[in-house]
Amino acid sequence: MHRHDYALAHFLEHTVDVLTHFDVRVLRDLGAQLRRPGWLAAEWLQGRRVAHAPPVQLFLITNLLFYLLAGLSHFSPFETRLPYHLHAPLWGGWARQLLARHVPLAGPGWLAFATRFDAAAHVYSKSLVFLFIPLLALPLWLLFWRQRRYFVEWLSLSVYLFGGLLLLFAAMAALALLGRVLPPLSRLLAEDALVVPTMFALTTAYAAFFFERAFAPQPLLLRWGKAVLFTGAFLLALLLPYRFVLFLVGYWAAT
Repeated sequence: MHRHDYALAHFLEHTVDVLTHFDVRVLRDLGAQLRRPGWLAAEWLQGRRVAHAPPVQLFLITNLLFYLLAGLSHFSPFETRLPYHLHAPLWGGWARQLLARHVPLAGPGWLAFATRFDAAAHVYSKSLVFLFIPLLALPLWLLFWRQRRYFVEWLSLSVYLFGGLLLLFAAMAALALLGRVLPPLSRLLAEDALVVPTMFALTTAYAAFFFERAFAPQPLLLRWGKAVLFTGAFLLALLLPYRFVLFLVGYWAAT
């Protein structure tokens, strides 16, 4: 360390350098995530990393962008209100028994608890999406087990893939926000029968293009078949472990 390292001018120079360098890389990489799915993952696996934002840093910015748009448009596939959990196929009965022991099931006390739970689920769903990184790393490993990669590499691939999916969902949130000035679009996006299949069609398509660039070339049908299986794994992770953990965290925060 030198005396110059403690100078205010050096601190300001370093701050400006980090912020400008960071902004350029993140903006470029966000565009690459949408235009060229899997290319950033391939760059990372091949060791060309200096020119790109670190994968977790890029994911943080993507997560922030998604939840800003989701908060403005009230579109978020990762939030679930209390009634859903009380009727969930696997833990709904247990959830009702748990609440019956600690929360009145009717009246102002119940309404207050439900309000606190929904508010907590809204907040914690932002950070709990990190659960998808290890949850989606497992199907990636199973689908491409012949790659013989380290566990950290599968985690990084999952970060890039799920980050790209969040960008697609952010685009859907932006459309939902646009629906405020275009009523026909708003009514269209309010139809779960249309929105849910669209989300998973986008997930399958993005995964197929991601697999094309991130991994060795494969036959078209095999690649799309793996994308369909990955989408099924994503749906399973969303409906079971993610939402169960969200219920536990929401309950803990609301009681």
